[in-house]
Amino acid sequence: MSSNSTPVPTGPPQHQGLRAEAQRWVRRKRILYTIVGIYAVLSVMWFAIDMADGTENLWFYWPMLGAGIPVAVVAIVLFGMGGLFGLGWEQRQIERYVQRRIGNDKAL
Repeated sequence: MSSNSTPVPTGPPQHQGLRAEAQRWVRRKRILYTIVGIYAVLSVMWFAIDMADGTENLWFYWPMLGAGIPVAVVAIVLFGMGGLFGLGWEQRQIERYVQRRIGNDKAL
């Protein structure tokens, strides 16, 4: 089995949905941690360049702020923290889709 394949859910059927949800949650955390790690490395780089520049004007915080805002937005989107497209919205969209599919299958 290759390392890129998705593991087959095991256990009782009621736990398979929970396992799939847990996998999505862990994937989101991994993505966010990767983004935050890249942001941290860039921030240290900007700080080092600014300090090596030797000028009296400090500018490193501007690119940190400019990159920090999108990082915060990504965190909100990934975890649905009170956002417009949070978990509740996702569940409603899934239910609408299922209901539409059921309605279309009955019409055929």
